[in-house]
Amino acid sequence: MTEKKYSYWLRSGIYSGLQKFSMLLFGVASVKLLTNALPIPTMGVWSLFLIFTGTIETIRQSLIKNAVIKYLNSTSKEEHVLVNSGALCLNVAITFFIGLVLVLFAGPMSQGLNAPELSKVLYIFLPGLLLLIPFSHFEWIQNANADFRGVFWAYLGRQTASFGLILIHFLSGRPVSLTALIIYFDIGILVGAVISGAYARKFLQRAFMPDRQWLKKMWNFGKFTFGTNVSSTVFRNTDQVLVSIFFSTTGVALYNVCLRISNLVDLPSQVLGDILFPKSAQVMDEGNPGHVRYYYEKAVGVVLAICIPGSLFIFLFPKFVIGIIAAAKYQEAAYLLQITMAYGLFLPFIKQFGTIMDSTGMPRTNFIVMTITAVLNVGICTLFVYLFGLPGAPFGTLASFVICFIITQTILYRRFGAGIGNILRHMIQFYPDMINVLQQRLLIRWKTR
Repeated sequence: MTEKKYSYWLRSGIYSGLQKFSMLLFGVASVKLLTNALPIPTMGVWSLFLIFTGTIETIRQSLIKNAVIKYLNSTSKEEHVLVNSGALCLNVAITFFIGLVLVLFAGPMSQGLNAPELSKVLYIFLPGLLLLIPFSHFEWIQNANADFRGVFWAYLGRQTASFGLILIHFLSGRPVSLTALIIYFDIGILVGAVISGAYARKFLQRAFMPDRQWLKKMWNFGKFTFGTNVSSTVFRNTDQVLVSIFFSTTGVALYNVCLRISNLVDLPSQVLGDILFPKSAQVMDEGNPGHVRYYYEKAVGVVLAICIPGSLFIFLFPKFVIGIIAAAKYQEAAYLLQITMAYGLFLPFIKQFGTIMDSTGMPRTNFIVMTITAVLNVGICTLFVYLFGLPGAPFGTLASFVICFIITQTILYRRFGAGIGNILRHMIQFYPDMINVLQQRLLIRWKTR
């Protein structure tokens, strides 16, 4: 019984990891394909579109997803219909509100960003926005039931459909247009929704019973997570938006490719964040804040040990890496890539801080820190872009990361006693530990032969 229990969780973890890896793989492949297929200014418009759609999905998920997972796991089966009905009502209401905002303000936003083509692609995305309602509803229900297999296959189907259609279009020899890209993007969401629905069907309930009290409860639960994620989104995308406003979509395309490459080294932090969240919540419930400190220091140390060698290689050979990931015409952005790689030194600290705050019952603290940092980032990036031009965007963001790092480490030290020295010790210790693990595995294999 115990073996079956742990093998189940192992399979779930594998599917979650595969989902992240597949998204990373398709992201790299799409950058390589589209940087060769599109003119640089058009690639900049596509990058802005992805910022908008990413923000939309973040807003929708932050308001509803965690509430669904929490209440489906902490209420009786009789109340599940109320939770599911409330989640679907919020999903539909928020999605239609976002659609209305896009219809009313897509034009002015596009003009302000010096990207007039952006409004057209946002209008074409509206059917895809509606398709996100069933796609996300099915995903959240599966997450709440700790069934990640369907979520993995849904995202894989969504990405495969969109990328496959783009690849076929490219290989046909016809020019790839923004209109075609958005249509393929919408088709991918449709394919993902169908696959996700097939896997989620066993968890769905035919009854629909919206309740005002449950709607209010779920909204109140998600509001701090929503605020934090909105601030984080502003923090992450301010530099690209300012580049579009002050320069052009060409600058956005060059800068966005650098950010995509720098994000490659962030995958270990995402995976360990998923592991750290339940573990820190568990030990905090047991009254062991010292263990929270240990898990935080260990997680950050391991992430740094994994990421620093890759970051250093990219920093030393930026043109080589850009040539592999993107088209050769983007190599002029090599100096921007070197600046963005410095983010990797601070991201593990800041991301795991958010995980610790949310998992130990302090989401309000996380929200306040991220909001302050986001506001500072807007001011700093605007000043730096005005003073230094295009390089001012990454330098301004880097300065904001440093400020956020100082704030978060001060809070963690005062609350849990976490220190940089222990993190560096875990980082250094990771290498001999991994060597020992590899030696033991090789020795076991040699003995079994």
